[in-house]
Amino acid sequence: MTDILTRYRIIRSAIPPVFLIWTILMLLLTLLPGDALPSTRLFSYDKIGHFGMFGGWTFFLGLYMIVYKEKANINLFLLMMAGIAFGAAIEGLQYLMPMGRAASWGDIAANSLGCFAAFLVLHPVRNYLKRGK
Repeated sequence: MTDILTRYRIIRSAIPPVFLIWTILMLLLTLLPGDALPSTRLFSYDKIGHFGMFGGWTFFLGLYMIVYKEKANINLFLLMMAGIAFGAAIEGLQYLMPMGRAASWGDIAANSLGCFAAFLVLHPVRNYLKRGK
C-alpha cells in the first residue's frame, strides 16, 4: 500500500470500525420508527441524507476492499451494485415493516446516486493507492 497508509497506520486501522459504525448508524436511521428519530433541520433534506449515507457506505466498503483485499482485483461496479441493492433492501424493509416509515422510489434513486458518486470517487482512490505498491 502507499506511503500514506504505511506512515499513518491509524488511517488503515480505522477503516473497518468506521465502516461498521457507519453501517449501524445507517440501519438505525433508516429502520427505526420515524417518531423515534429527533426532528432537526438536518433531516429536512431527506434525499441529500440518503445520497450521503449510501454514498458513504459504498465508499467505505470500497476503501475497505481496496486496502484489505490488496491482491484481489476489486470490481468497483459490483461494489456500487451492492450499495444499490442494500439501499433497495432497506426501502423494501420499510415497506414491509409496520413502523411508521414509508418506502420511496425517490429514496431509492437518491441511494443509487450516492452509490454511483462513491463509485466515481473510488476509481482515482484505488489508482492512487495502487501506485504506491
